[in-house]
Amino acid sequence: MTVAVTGPFASGKSTFVRMLGELGAETVSADGVVHELLSSDPETISRVARRFGRGVLGERGVDRGRLGERVFGDREALRELEEILHPLVRREIGRRISASRAPVFVAEIPLLFEGSGRYDFDCTVAVVTPEGRRRGWAAERGVGEERFRAIEGRQLPAEEKARLADVVVENDGGLDRLWEQARALWEKALAERRSGGSPREGRGRG
Repeated sequence: MTVAVTGPFASGKSTFVRMLGELGAETVSADGVVHELLSSDPETISRVARRFGRGVLGERGVDRGRLGERVFGDREALRELEEILHPLVRREIGRRISASRAPVFVAEIPLLFEGSGRYDFDCTVAVVTPEGRRRGWAAERGVGEERFRAIEGRQLPAEEKARLADVVVENDGGLDRLWEQARALWEKALAERRSGGSPREGRGRG
């Protein structure tokens, strides 16, 4: 059973994925895969350096800070970077799914519904959180208002992510409530795996 988790920036999706991992799922983060590709994959490093210049390189592969400075505020440059990275991320996540022996495989993909490429998962989950709380969590991470708005501008609104997802998890009641929803999804995924169905057939809120 494969599950993709998405949601707006600072919505708690990483925490939700970590909970599913503690319950027994194998997990992967698209952002984590990007980090690995930029630091150690020769194909990715070469393509990024050819497009954005060798000035984005660091001691180990691509320096994410330098690359971020290069594309921040430049929509065309960001689009070109995503055209390089997204297919490679999809390929790597697909490889890990094929190699997995876990009963449930969960991928955290912030831009699941954005872009031209598409993933094929048994179930998609959107974690949504009130905007005020997200802004507070972003500030705790050191993300200022300008960067917060830039990140938001790259993504579909939370309401649209929720509309497109098979399951909606509402992260507005603290960790205990989030744990309840993680356990409910985990149990449902295991049940559907045994029956040969998928959680999307019971579309609804977590």
